[in-house]
Amino acid sequence: MVTPFGAIAYEMLFGASMAHAGYDFLVSPFGLAAIAAPLGFSVLIAALGYRHNRLARQVRSERADTEQLRKAAYHDSLTGLRNRHALTEDAERVIRCKSSKSAPAALLLFDLDRFKYINDTMGHAAGDLVLKTVAERLKAYCNSNQQVYRLGGDEFVLFWDDAPGAETISSYCDGLAAFVFRPVESAMGWIDTSGSIGSAVTEPSVTTLSELLKRADIALYHAKEKPGSSHSLFTHDMEGIHLKRRQMEAEMRKGIPSGAFHLDYLPVLRASTLSVSGFSVRVRWSRPEENDLEQKEFLPMAEESGLILPLGKWMLEKALQDAKEWRCKADITLPVSAVQLRDPSFADSVILALTAAGMEPSRLVLDVEHNAIKQEGGIVLANLERLRENGVKIAVSELAASIAGLSMARDFPVDRVCLDLSRIRSLAGEQRLNQMLTLFLQLATTVETPVILTGVDSEEDFKSASTAGAEQVQGAYVGSRLCGLQILQYFASPDDDQQGHAPAAGLLRFG
Repeated sequence: MVTPFGAIAYEMLFGASMAHAGYDFLVSPFGLAAIAAPLGFSVLIAALGYRHNRLARQVRSERADTEQLRKAAYHDSLTGLRNRHALTEDAERVIRCKSSKSAPAALLLFDLDRFKYINDTMGHAAGDLVLKTVAERLKAYCNSNQQVYRLGGDEFVLFWDDAPGAETISSYCDGLAAFVFRPVESAMGWIDTSGSIGSAVTEPSVTTLSELLKRADIALYHAKEKPGSSHSLFTHDMEGIHLKRRQMEAEMRKGIPSGAFHLDYLPVLRASTLSVSGFSVRVRWSRPEENDLEQKEFLPMAEESGLILPLGKWMLEKALQDAKEWRCKADITLPVSAVQLRDPSFADSVILALTAAGMEPSRLVLDVEHNAIKQEGGIVLANLERLRENGVKIAVSELAASIAGLSMARDFPVDRVCLDLSRIRSLAGEQRLNQMLTLFLQLATTVETPVILTGVDSEEDFKSASTAGAEQVQGAYVGSRLCGLQILQYFASPDDDQQGHAPAAGLLRFG
């Protein structure tokens, strides 16, 4: 293909007379080599260029893959925030560079409240939307020397280099909480968000991220004890309190199966006949070499740690076991926490325990916390409805909640309420006590809801209760605490008429 074009070009340049000689040269080995050499060199250059471009594309692809892997290793796939691995490298590099004269770094640890509830009731898509929205708000609120990380689940960390003093951090957390914990708009409507923040700052004794995270976690634990969205800054006092609480949790976990807990029963009397209508259960914790703890001293901790579930199960089974032996068919009022009611299988477990004990469901009264349906309301209401359908009674025992129950303004029906006389006295004062107590009892009569008046601790209290028309009373004056064996012995006494009447002296007393 090259030779004819070369001949034509030769003829045009040197004339026709020289064309034949030129043609002979072009077809000679030397002529072909003269033509092929530049072409071969061009082809070689083109091949080298193609190879270079292919290698360059391969290098770019490998770099992109490496960068993608690095991003995946250091970033959270859902929110795009840096992850725990990145936090470890960033924070420990900063901590190592800190000196006694430099400004400290602060770590803010916080998580969302009710996140499990959002996932369970609205779906994981709604939960993911909440997490991504919170992440975007956190990034928007940060400044140049702050970095946000997601540790996993609903836990986030804000690492603050060259942080200011405690007061400024506290003020900053208040603003952060107000900005971040706002409702999130979703396809199913607005989702309320709230959370708590625990913070800790670096010190010369803090040399690793794990120590700083531990302190922030302790502060977060204390923040969660406060209502609503709150913040706590770590102090060394918290460490001792936290350690003691953890030790108590460990003791409680071991004490449930080992018999460290005991049930006492407070008698409830009919004010008109002084006969026993029921007993309220109180749990007591016997600790080695220490005084017994009343339930108000450890039940909140049991709820926070989740130990209320096994402890509540034991309380139910023990109370039913005791009550089925009594000849008097008195009611048993058992306290139930909101944590227990949020367990979807709670109602089934209660019904199963009643069946196993062979006890009538109508004798069991569950004393429900007034705030039981604030979270996981659907599960709580389903449990309460199933329990009432099977004959179990529901009571509330908090003044404001009880009044709401009497006025039928609650989200779930109740079979009885417990009004505390001391609370009414503090609200009304001594002069108006009888008037307000009478008003509450008349309201209860109007809506046909039985009332147990608790806190009847003196003869004057009993007289006030009787004058106001209280039907059932409970307190220190009414009767002291009893164990199950004492009740069994009393109702087995030949002096008892087997109808639950108290001794002739009037109010129930045991030695």
